[in-house]
This record gives sequence, C-alpha cells and structure tokens, in this order.
Amino acid sequence: MTATAEPRNSTVSANTRSRTRICPTKWAANNGDPSALVDAGATLNCDEFASSYNSGGMSSAEGGINPAIPPGKTTPSGDACISMYAKKHGSMIHLFSQNGADPTFNEVCGRAAISGMHNQESMGGHFANFMKQMRIKDKDAYWLDTRMDDGGTCRYGVDGGQPVICELVAQ
Repeated sequence: MTATAEPRNSTVSANTRSRTRICPTKWAANNGDPSALVDAGATLNCDEFASSYNSGGMSSAEGGINPAIPPGKTTPSGDACISMYAKKHGSMIHLFSQNGADPTFNEVCGRAAISGMHNQESMGGHFANFMKQMRIKDKDAYWLDTRMDDGGTCRYGVDGGQPVICELVAQ
C-alpha cells in the first residue's frame, strides 16, 4: 500500500492555524523578557509544536490528537497550555512560568516566549530529517522521551518569583 501525502498547501494552513491558536500575534512580545535575547537584533518568538498532529492547537476535526481546549471553549487555544518565558538568571537563561503558576506536568501543551535564535536553532531545520530517521509517518502519534531524570532534584519557585529548577541527568 502506498501512502499519499496531503497537498502541501493544506498542511501549511493547518500548521498556521495551529500556531496561531497557541501563539497569537505578539504573544511572545507581550509576554517575553528581553533579557533572554541573544543580541540587539534578536526578537522574541513563541515556541510550540504547531507542525505536529500532537500540537495542542490542532482540533480533533482537523486530525489533532491532543487539542488544548480551555474550559467552556470549543476551539483549541494557548490559554490551555502551560505558558513560560525565558529570562536571564545570573549567567544562564531559564524558563519561568507565566503568572507564577508552577507546571503540573499534566498540561496538554506548552508555549514559551524565547529568543528567536534559540527557537530557530533548537532543531536547526532538522525536524523533517528527524521524522524520516525515526520513521514517523504523517499523523502518527509520538511522545518525547528525553532520557533525562531529575532524581528528585526539582526545586519549585516561591510566589512565582523564582524558577522551577531541576538538575537533569542522562539515564
């Protein structure tokens, strides 16, 4: 049996809809911290997984398998995600939770206001190659296993003023 890819324009529009639902225009600029920017020419980006059927922004009707639908709503929205922003903390960049809400790690999705350079270079344009190497076909469900363990080291912030810090160790 031969698989047939969806026409490129329908995929692009689904990705765009998903991205817009999770990361509306100017969300990163309105929720980010400029201290996380790498240089003066950098901009804040909203980072999410829009190009995947696992994206919280893709509705069930569009084939999404993980829609982020806030209580009382019918359309996926970033409001149902854990929202974070990158901020310089000493000499390091850390992710802080928006509004001081610590993650429960049961959130359907996540979004973060981060440096555009970090967003574009995190996968370095290699996502399509990764999908091919891992033999993930269009619409396949998948999960991310970082093979990291916090070993019970996570320290949670106080009153939203401190980051959740975990010392991760490869398993």
